[in-house]
Amino acid sequence: MKRDINETSAKIFLVTNKHVLHKETAQRNVATHIVCHLNKKNAAQEVVGVEINFPLTYSGTTNKNWKEHSNEHIDILAIDVTELIIAHPDLEKKWVDYSLFVTTEIIQSEDLTIGEDIMVLGYPSSFKQGNTNFPIVRQGVVASQLGQIYVDKTMRDAQNNIIERQIPGFLIDGGLIPGSSGSPVVLKPVIGRLKHNTIEMNIPKPYLLGIVAETRFAPIQLTETIHTLGYADLGLAFDASKIKETIELFFP
Repeated sequence: MKRDINETSAKIFLVTNKHVLHKETAQRNVATHIVCHLNKKNAAQEVVGVEINFPLTYSGTTNKNWKEHSNEHIDILAIDVTELIIAHPDLEKKWVDYSLFVTTEIIQSEDLTIGEDIMVLGYPSSFKQGNTNFPIVRQGVVASQLGQIYVDKTMRDAQNNIIERQIPGFLIDGGLIPGSSGSPVVLKPVIGRLKHNTIEMNIPKPYLLGIVAETRFAPIQLTETIHTLGYADLGLAFDASKIKETIELFFP
């Protein structure tokens, strides 16, 4: 993600889920580095995958270069990777500008609603494309209202009591499987989508709708008394506004 500082400078952030670094807060706080799987061009101008260890402190200091959303139920974490981008200018890279973060105003003006076509970019089950580190692209639809509070009752505490979470997010139907955490959810640029009762022939912008955090399971009855859980092909994504809130923690 790209966040402008002024007309000539900006910072670049890698955004993922808290649990991707570690599900426990204490363990996240003692993590020393992450392993980034990126792409570069070799001498033959071929794109090849590279592995780079990136420290979780700013160069020459002990100050952490990452922050997480203050709400314990909002599973978003941002890492300032500007130093990585500067140190490796030959990386094959693209980032999302704030102008593509979907807002309440964009939801209303673009008439974004349930059933919108989406793309999910990520690395489910560590799939890779040959010798590169390009993500896998999957498609699906928005399965619940955008810009609303999603009430979740799938978590339980140590005493097995249901925890009710008020989540600023939405469900997506995209055949998601574990390993999709941290994947951006992007509006699919489709010609001919319905917008305020009008068929739009212009290609819409690939707005960032949110970030995948969890996959959903559904009970499958094997016998009259035995049940198991299977993938429901649904995923929970947090709103893009919460990604922006996390990044803004770097700019008090």
